Amino acid sequence: MQANAGELLPVHLASLESILLVQEGECTFKMNDKEHVLKAGDALVVPPEIKHQIKANTDFKAVHFMPKKIVFKFFE
Repeated sequence: MQANAGELLPVHLASLESILLVQEGECTFKMNDKEHVLKAGDALVVPPEIKHQIKANTDFKAVHFMPKKIVFKFFE
């Protein structure tokens, strides 16, 4: 996945656990009313059924490891 600086991805949740690994840049990952700033080389385990959102602080790229059967639900 990738996003441009300032881009705010939609709030969503997933049916299964996944892992986000930031390759380049920096983002803020909001989950459970807490914000986690992630930089290149940082990884975060995303638990299932928890609403979360990502904001690109700079242009960033990440790899999102997830099971094939994962299902996403998006919110406005």
